[in-house]
Amino acid sequence: MDDESSNWLNPEQALTRFKRPDISILDLDVPSQSIQKKRYGYVLGNIGFLIPENTLSEVMKDFQVYAVPNTQAWMKGLTNLRGNLIPVYDLSLLLGLSEEITNYENLLVLDTGTRSVAILIESLPKTYEISKWKALSHSPQLPGHLSEYVSEVYAVKESIWLSFDHHEYFKHIKEQVAL
Repeated sequence: MDDESSNWLNPEQALTRFKRPDISILDLDVPSQSIQKKRYGYVLGNIGFLIPENTLSEVMKDFQVYAVPNTQAWMKGLTNLRGNLIPVYDLSLLLGLSEEITNYENLLVLDTGTRSVAILIESLPKTYEISKWKALSHSPQLPGHLSEYVSEVYAVKESIWLSFDHHEYFKHIKEQVAL
């Protein structure tokens, strides 16, 4: 019996198998300043975090978090995403942006496979046009050693927005999870 499903790609391979087309071959005469640069971002407290370019992300609404004993309060636990256990963090609590454990209803999952992390967020990520944002030449004082994991800082109106390397940050944090 021939099982066609054995030829299927796993979900991670299916999502990453396509490459962006090289538009330089089209010889479009478009000034680089007129190209809009859009990024998704989410807000925690008074700080905006831009999701890194080319990072797969998704938002979960109905999710179950399974607590892990003897861990910090900001380590909410683990959630099951399509058979993969993903660590769930309360980044607001971790960074001191909130003094109480948050009960947000949105879970932002960043990356895939073993690189996946989930962050509780209050509202859904939005698209931001950042090509007109001006990067600050120096970073203001940021909570929780964030400065080490930020490549660019933007001041937009009364908010600070960060290009944040979540992967390296959470790799660093994992050693502080246990009580």
